[in-house]
Amino acid sequence: MRWTFQITAASRPRVLMRLVQIFDQQSLVIRSLELVLLNNRVKINLTTEVELELARRLQAKLYHQVDIEDVELHAG
Repeated sequence: MRWTFQITAASRPRVLMRLVQIFDQQSLVIRSLELVLLNNRVKINLTTEVELELARRLQAKLYHQVDIEDVELHAG
Protein backbone atom coordinates (compact mmCIF):
# COMPACT_ATOMS: atom_id res chain seq x y z
CA MET A 1 0.00 0.00 0.00
CA ARG A 2 1.18 3.54 -0.67
CA TRP A 3 1.94 5.66 2.41
CA THR A 4 2.97 9.29 2.78
CA PHE A 5 5.03 10.33 5.77
CA GLN A 6 4.53 14.01 6.62
CA ILE A 7 7.52 15.00 8.68
CA THR A 8 8.26 18.26 10.48
CA ALA A 9 11.86 18.76 11.54
CA ALA A 10 14.33 21.40 12.62
CA SER A 11 16.23 22.84 9.69
CA ARG A 12 19.63 21.38 10.48
CA PRO A 13 22.41 19.78 8.45
CA ARG A 14 21.95 16.11 7.52
CA VAL A 15 18.28 15.85 8.56
CA LEU A 16 17.17 14.78 5.11
CA MET A 17 20.11 12.39 4.73
CA ARG A 18 19.24 10.62 7.99
CA LEU A 19 15.58 10.27 6.98
CA VAL A 20 16.38 8.83 3.57
CA GLN A 21 18.90 6.44 5.14
CA ILE A 22 16.13 4.87 7.25
CA PHE A 23 14.18 4.00 4.10
CA ASP A 24 17.34 2.83 2.33
CA GLN A 25 18.13 0.43 5.19
CA GLN A 26 14.78 -1.27 4.51
CA SER A 27 15.53 -1.40 0.74
CA LEU A 28 12.46 0.72 0.03
CA VAL A 29 11.93 2.83 -3.07
CA ILE A 30 10.95 6.42 -2.35
CA ARG A 31 8.19 7.24 -4.85
CA SER A 32 8.18 10.97 -4.15
CA LEU A 33 9.97 13.41 -1.89
CA GLU A 34 9.05 17.02 -1.26
CA LEU A 35 10.91 19.37 1.06
CA VAL A 36 9.76 22.88 1.97
CA LEU A 37 11.83 25.22 4.12
CA LEU A 38 9.79 27.39 6.51
CA ASN A 39 11.94 29.66 8.71
CA ASN A 40 13.92 27.28 10.92
CA ARG A 41 11.74 24.24 10.14
CA VAL A 42 11.41 21.88 7.20
CA LYS A 43 8.28 20.09 6.09
CA ILE A 44 9.05 16.84 4.29
CA ASN A 45 6.52 14.65 2.45
CA LEU A 46 7.94 11.25 1.58
CA THR A 47 5.87 8.60 -0.21
CA THR A 48 6.69 4.90 -0.46
CA GLU A 49 4.90 1.57 -0.80
CA VAL A 50 4.98 -0.70 2.27
CA GLU A 51 2.67 -2.81 4.39
CA LEU A 52 0.90 -1.11 7.30
CA GLU A 53 3.01 -2.83 9.96
CA LEU A 54 6.28 -1.65 8.43
CA ALA A 55 4.87 1.85 7.87
CA ARG A 56 4.08 2.13 11.57
CA ARG A 57 7.52 0.81 12.56
CA LEU A 58 9.13 3.37 10.28
CA GLN A 59 6.98 6.11 11.80
CA ALA A 60 8.16 5.13 15.30
CA LYS A 61 11.77 4.97 14.14
CA LEU A 62 11.50 8.43 12.57
CA TYR A 63 10.19 9.88 15.84
CA HIS A 64 13.39 8.76 17.57
CA GLN A 65 15.64 10.67 15.17
CA VAL A 66 17.39 13.84 16.29
CA ASP A 67 15.68 17.07 15.13
CA ILE A 68 12.40 15.35 14.15
CA GLU A 69 9.41 17.09 15.74
CA ASP A 70 6.38 15.35 14.21
CA VAL A 71 5.61 12.42 11.90
CA GLU A 72 2.15 11.86 10.45
CA LEU A 73 1.29 8.82 8.38
CA HIS A 74 -1.32 9.00 5.60
CA ALA A 75 -2.60 6.25 3.31
CA GLY A 76 -2.96 6.79 -0.38
